[in-house]
Amino acid sequence: MNKRIYNYSIHLLARQDYSEFKLRTKLCSKKDNLPHEVDEVLEVLKANGLLKEENYRRLFIRKWMMKGESEDKIRKRGAQERLSFSSEEFQLVGQELGFNDEDSIEKLVAKKLRSKEIPTDPAEKQKLREKVLRFLISKGHDYSDAKNSLNKYLNSNNSDY
Repeated sequence: MNKRIYNYSIHLLARQDYSEFKLRTKLCSKKDNLPHEVDEVLEVLKANGLLKEENYRRLFIRKWMMKGESEDKIRKRGAQERLSFSSEEFQLVGQELGFNDEDSIEKLVAKKLRSKEIPTDPAEKQKLREKVLRFLISKGHDYSDAKNSLNKYLNSNNSDY
């Protein structure tokens, strides 16, 4: 096993968590590191419990859930790093954070509209509504769920909408 690669891996893991794929990519990007040496180091790291894919997946889900992303969008982001998630992982992180997709949409709507005054002009209201819906859809949320949450928010804060 190459000690230099191992020590560099420890240095990287001490700063932040990595998936096996992400760490392998980073280590292989260095020109003196040979792929078979990197594989050996990764096996040693896993055997010593220093490279924990489960922890990384949980933190990955948590990070994107906190930003208001939907489960589907998080799965797609994870696929780019060759991560696969189980539904239980999403449920556990959701329980840990204390909210689900619906709560997430409601928080995003409140955040987006908290400093905005709801216009009285119907055309302006529609423009604002479409803007918020586009924002929610960009986070990966379903159109109908986003529309329902937005309507609920607008009705509770503005009885004439």
